Amino acid sequence: MPERNRLARERKREMKRVAWSGLIILIALIASVPSFAETQSEHINWGRWSFDWEVRDNTGLALRDVTYADEPVLAKASMPVIRVKYVKQMVWWNPFTWFGSRAESGRCGPFQDRLRSQDLVPIVNCGNQKVCVESTTQNNVKWLELGAYARIGEYHIYQSWHLSEDGELRPVVQSRGLSCNTDHVHHPYWRFDFDINGNGMDQVFVHDDGGPDSGWGPGWRKYTNERNDVKIPETHRTWFVRDQLNGHGVLILPGTGYAPLIDDGERDRFADHDVAIRRANASEDVPWVFGARGQLGYDEDNQGVQEQDIVFWYVAHLPHMAAMGPTKWLAAGPILRIQR
Repeated sequence: MPERNRLARERKREMKRVAWSGLIILIALIASVPSFAETQSEHINWGRWSFDWEVRDNTGLALRDVTYADEPVLAKASMPVIRVKYVKQMVWWNPFTWFGSRAESGRCGPFQDRLRSQDLVPIVNCGNQKVCVESTTQNNVKWLELGAYARIGEYHIYQSWHLSEDGELRPVVQSRGLSCNTDHVHHPYWRFDFDINGNGMDQVFVHDDGGPDSGWGPGWRKYTNERNDVKIPETHRTWFVRDQLNGHGVLILPGTGYAPLIDDGERDRFADHDVAIRRANASEDVPWVFGARGQLGYDEDNQGVQEQDIVFWYVAHLPHMAAMGPTKWLAAGPILRIQR
């Protein structure tokens, strides 16, 4: 009888082990199943512009295969992330910062906000479309606007692209809302994969007013390797990406600001650069992989960028003072101008 009881207990324990193993495997399988987000896309021909827009891969409202006057300009333009840094934040190694609600403690983040298709909400004044396409005329210039409105936690985010009939492209992000009643900064990262003239022979230049002539004209210098760069308002620093063969290109200027802001903000230790130049690599055309605290990478090899397929990153720094409240919209974004 004792032997029979012992065997029964062992069989029972074995059945429990099998049951737990099966549950663990089931949980692992569920966790490994990919979530297939809705993909939206459309082709647009407008004036001298032709492109596809899409919402997929957590990179917001993106443009693909952009041409102007029948000449390739961009393979892809996207906004993979908005990194958000609060003045007071939760510190992983300090348990005293973990307690209390976010509203009570004032401690938040940092966050990495990525616009996914499931974050988009219908735009009421655009026929409840999730991506709004509208044309307007401002100062006798025709513009096309594409915009998507997203809700991420307490944040309201409106991401848009503005294209003018005379060859200007303005990416803009607008944001409002407070996760905590504390000052913070939104750092949107735009990724521009240039494809000027479609031959992978891009060159990147930087210009500073009053700079020496290095063989490219007064104030102009050519980048030879991957690097990060910063704005210098005193010299009106701008950048120029052009095709080596025909000289056509795109001028990139820091944003002049949207009221009440006067510019695209100032870098800080959390986001320590304004511009980054990288050689294009298909494996890097992915959603943001550096986390909320991580700076932009992809420059470990310091590859050459002379006459190469170029990716140009632009980072804005959108300050939100808590005293403004959660309903005040703030906006930022650079200016891109076609040069022929």
